[in-house]
Amino acid sequence: MSEFKLPDVNFVPEIDEISITLASFKKVVEWANEYNLQSRMGADDQNGDPVPPRYLGKNRYWIQEGEGHDSEVGSYALFSVYDMDPRSPDGRRLLVRYRLTDSRGNLVQTQAMAAKHIQACRLEAERKERMAKKDPRLNREVDIHLPAIFKPEKAKEKALRDL
Repeated sequence: MSEFKLPDVNFVPEIDEISITLASFKKVVEWANEYNLQSRMGADDQNGDPVPPRYLGKNRYWIQEGEGHDSEVGSYALFSVYDMDPRSPDGRRLLVRYRLTDSRGNLVQTQAMAAKHIQACRLEAERKERMAKKDPRLNREVDIHLPAIFKPEKAKEKALRDL
């Protein structure tokens, strides 16, 4: 759970909110969607640990957009991260709620940017999954070694030197 930057003290996710910058929130979203992709594909997670069997073939984490209210700022974006645990009574368990802040800790109104990033990460993970199902070779890293490119004078000098 260190991926979600939870505080070391006990907290109640239904009540407490964690302040997070937009850049950090984007990293959390990318991590969760990559984990979901690995879970659906039946592979190991990013750390190389096996995905628990109850999550194989389906998403584990779900990020939902909501709204909080502050007496000074008014309404602000609130993002909840759920663990889609099939053992819980309603099928999901709230892990953390994030409110977007700037580097000084002030609430910011970047809800549209964060929502677009969540959607983009989900679409990218789905695209990778479709491509892997079509042909697993499409997701492999390609290692290309390009030869050094020299100016004509340098190439001639190098060729003569190697003789």
